Amino acid sequence: MPLTGLLVGLLFGFLLQRGQFCFVCGFRELLLRRNASFIVALLVAIAIQSAGFFGLQQAGAIRLPEGTMPLWATIIGGLLFGIGIMLARCCGSGSWFRSGEGAAGSLLVLLVFAITLAAFQAGPFRGLMQPLLEQPSTLSTIHGTLGISPWWLVGALALLAFTLVRRDQRTTADFADAPSLASVRRAHYSVRMAVVIGLLGIAAWWLSWQTGRNYGYGVATPTANLLQYLTTGQSRYLNWGSLFVLGILPGAWISALMTGEFRWRVPAPEQVPQRITGGVLMGIGATLAGGCTITNTLVATAYFSWQGWIATLMIIAGAWIGLRITGQGRMNS
Repeated sequence: MPLTGLLVGLLFGFLLQRGQFCFVCGFRELLLRRNASFIVALLVAIAIQSAGFFGLQQAGAIRLPEGTMPLWATIIGGLLFGIGIMLARCCGSGSWFRSGEGAAGSLLVLLVFAITLAAFQAGPFRGLMQPLLEQPSTLSTIHGTLGISPWWLVGALALLAFTLVRRDQRTTADFADAPSLASVRRAHYSVRMAVVIGLLGIAAWWLSWQTGRNYGYGVATPTANLLQYLTTGQSRYLNWGSLFVLGILPGAWISALMTGEFRWRVPAPEQVPQRITGGVLMGIGATLAGGCTITNTLVATAYFSWQGWIATLMIIAGAWIGLRITGQGRMNS
């Protein structure tokens, strides 16, 4: 039933808010402070999904995508999306769950992001993207290119994630000051949340597959579809994915209420143009790169899609550029 998308979205929004599983904050910490705690948690979620995805496919329960990608569209789109999230101060999933916390700035970004996605994916600006999107490369999946079983990559990814988590656990024992201990404990909390997010991601793909949608978590296209449904009323846009993103908002709101973190926050007037610009770049970038951080970085990497990994690297590079543009990159200069 498509309604399972709403339930999974509720749980996903709850987990994102409770664990503060935020790509913008995580990338900022990595680039400015060389703090890789979020990346470690992210790899844990990816590794768990990877084992689950290929296990389900081997059992005949799902079919993983194997289409080729438009290389230059992915590179340019990833860069634009990375710049956009730093200007907007939230990514696609962040705009949903931060809105559930009462952040009016994130709600503004969400609206701009949705409108831009709809305009460039199915609206009047669709033709502008076609020259890049219609230039596919021969790259599909990493294991397909290497000519090996995907289980070799699943094992390597799981080993990497386990090694990094163990290293952080050993680091905890070396800390003597309370602030550092608190920081590491928060990192371990994020890892535990990542485990749950990874397990839920496996269930998400299987439940989505039952409704005819061959994907798991997804934010960019479902966000555009939800806007298309609200403006046209066409039922084809109301599917598992659009119900999933719709569920993120109340899920995050419930979590924020439970933790006492819900409060209305309005951005300073001078931030509004920057956030609008960021939302536009996010929409264009996600259209070119085939999705946002959830689609590419959290999900496509798990089935070793070249597009997922290349887009993720470009998003991080774009985030570094975005930090420089906003002046945050000069903190370490």
